[in-house]
Amino acid sequence: MLSADLFVGWLPPIFLPRDEHAPTTSPSQRIWLPMRSSSSATLMGLLAGRGGTATRQSHLQASLLKCFRHDAALCLFTAAQLVQEHERRWRPIPSQWSTEQLAQWWMQHGQTTWDGEQFLATPDHKESSRLLERYTRLDQHFQTLPFSRWLLESDLWWKAARLHRSSGIRQSLHSIRLIDSRKETDGDHAGSSDDARGSTALQAHVTFGQVTSLQRECERLQEQLASTLEDARRDLAKQLAYGLSHEINNPLANISTRAQGLMSRVQDDRHAESLQRIVDQSYRAHAMIADLMFYANPPSPSLETTFSVAEVLQQTSERLRAKLSRDSIDLQVQCSPEFHCHGDQAMFGEALVALINNAMESIGVEGRIVVSVEAVSDGLCRLTIADSGEGISEEDARRAFDPYFSGREAGRGLGLSLCRVHRITEMHGGSIRLIPALVGCVAEMTWPQVK
Repeated sequence: MLSADLFVGWLPPIFLPRDEHAPTTSPSQRIWLPMRSSSSATLMGLLAGRGGTATRQSHLQASLLKCFRHDAALCLFTAAQLVQEHERRWRPIPSQWSTEQLAQWWMQHGQTTWDGEQFLATPDHKESSRLLERYTRLDQHFQTLPFSRWLLESDLWWKAARLHRSSGIRQSLHSIRLIDSRKETDGDHAGSSDDARGSTALQAHVTFGQVTSLQRECERLQEQLASTLEDARRDLAKQLAYGLSHEINNPLANISTRAQGLMSRVQDDRHAESLQRIVDQSYRAHAMIADLMFYANPPSPSLETTFSVAEVLQQTSERLRAKLSRDSIDLQVQCSPEFHCHGDQAMFGEALVALINNAMESIGVEGRIVVSVEAVSDGLCRLTIADSGEGISEEDARRAFDPYFSGREAGRGLGLSLCRVHRITEMHGGSIRLIPALVGCVAEMTWPQVK
């Protein structure tokens, strides 16, 4: 074996079932055989060759034939799989197999035989070193044997793999003779083996390129799937919103109207307060349905207008002043008066109010909210809202803008108001995210800036 042609890992495990005819109950066993570096390129090529051209498939089969001619472990693994396949179908096992038949098995099963979960049970590092040392000496011995006797002498591999009990596969392999489909004589296999090693190993860079292309295609499909799921989620939200607006808004309006009518008649302050809560909660439920309707089917924003960010922040502070004062929350704003942005000013203000309300709900009473604005690259500005509230987990931060998610158990309302913010920023070409901090939470919203 050439120094560059080493064992680099394990072939998929061979599962040997319990022998029902054994005198004592014998457990099933998982046998690990080594994989050569030169063969790994071809085996990876089978994974990358799904849906390839006929020429590509023919090339892979030719590479497999070369691999079998110098890789005894690969021959044994494939022959064991074929034996098991014949036994499952109750078919007689032939007395001789050609390397072409072995190659055909890989062409049919090479893309499904690899299962990542199977490799969780591979030998540990210490055991792997001992096994590979034994396999290396054994492989060197097999390179001196006639190719046709590799399966006849396969007991040596089973012994090296620490299989000491009787097995149907083991007995079947004793009687199988290998035939080289390329019609080579046993006397010239050493030189052709070197050729096989070189020609197969040189395909590794091609195969890695194909696997990389498959990975890029997989990433593209994942992005396409995510987009499709987002569209489906919005369609579902739209259907739900339309249904709720008809089935729930009318009863809510009736409840609110009757509660307000009763408030004008009652003299007891406690009863009046209870009725006011009914009215408030009715309006709150109506607002939630409006948020869901906005997420599913928002109005078109005015994207061509320009507004002063400082003015919107000032208006928002005035709007929330009473609530901030009541809950002893200090709101600090850091923004240059010259800062201007593109887009719908009303929607920008609405998103800002929702984010500050979310921060206030997290704080409860006695805390601080800091709002700052700065320019970032690509013609965007970044508005940051940091609070001293209860904080948020990374999982909740990732799901905060999902219209079907509520984070109240984490100390924040989240839910529909934030999904509305997400929709607004998305329509303006910006973004929104929540960042867990050491104390509280930081919301970052990007927005198109006037240069």
